[in-house]
Amino acid sequence: MPTAPFEKFIPRSIRPEIKKLLDHFSELIEEVVNYSSQVSRWCVDKTTKGDENAVAFLMYRNIFELIDSISVLVRNSCTEPCKILLRSLLESFLIFNYLFEKDFKSRGMDFLVCSRHKETKKLKRFDPKDPLYAEYQKKKAKDIISKDIPQKPVPDIEERLESIKKVLELPSYIESSGEYEKYMSEHKGKPPKNWYSMRNGPNDMYQLADYLNFPLQYEIFYRSWSELVHGADIIDDKLSIVEPGVAAFSQLRYPSAAPFVTLMAITFGLSAIRFMSNHYVPEKLKENADWYKREIEVAYLNLNKIKILDADSPPPST
Repeated sequence: MPTAPFEKFIPRSIRPEIKKLLDHFSELIEEVVNYSSQVSRWCVDKTTKGDENAVAFLMYRNIFELIDSISVLVRNSCTEPCKILLRSLLESFLIFNYLFEKDFKSRGMDFLVCSRHKETKKLKRFDPKDPLYAEYQKKKAKDIISKDIPQKPVPDIEERLESIKKVLELPSYIESSGEYEKYMSEHKGKPPKNWYSMRNGPNDMYQLADYLNFPLQYEIFYRSWSELVHGADIIDDKLSIVEPGVAAFSQLRYPSAAPFVTLMAITFGLSAIRFMSNHYVPEKLKENADWYKREIEVAYLNLNKIKILDADSPPPST
């Protein structure tokens, strides 16, 4: 027989007035995602040949998959995990921004070259003839969870490695492949950890955010929430002192962050739409502005004025 929840720990029902707000937030995010799909269609129709375009569309898709997931969580009052998605969203947004900032073709091909080399390394870990195989097996034998899980052989490794090699030798890849080798020669044989580090680019996410003039976004979403992502932030905003000697921790699905989460998800989405439109369909910018004023502007600008719960009340005790 199914287990009944302890309501003070995990309330399965949402108060009607809160549910109405959460539905409103979710529908606002979904409107942005829906419009992004139309922008995608317009851009596809205007896309010329070049593998770098695939990079732009895949990054764009990833951004809106994250935003769409946030809309689902917000609707169901699961706003705390949204912070983890927002952190990933910031990272995706920054590399998307960097792609379009300048040298679009070169940066797109740099991304692909780095991705191909990372794929090569992954495959070699499953090739018994490669030194990386022994290193991988040593780690697997030590891992408490993985050591007893049978490893399935990866089929056609040699053919797949040869296929990647041929891709990297294509004329469109040669210039970025040369930059990859140049990076390795300048860093004692170490490959770039991040594709954007090639061509003397930023070394890490902090430098990338600073270069693109988003240092505060980095502090809010990336550095401040790093402990949340790594499972270390279990106190902030979740514990309150009800009276001396008595503490309470918030229930699951506590929706206090919903307005902020919604605001930031939409902000990143609007920016991604602008990048794609500027590059592929500048003739649609007026239509984008009209849509924003008609469907988004008023509700979007009001988000930071909404308190979904009384800020002075403690979280429900459990």
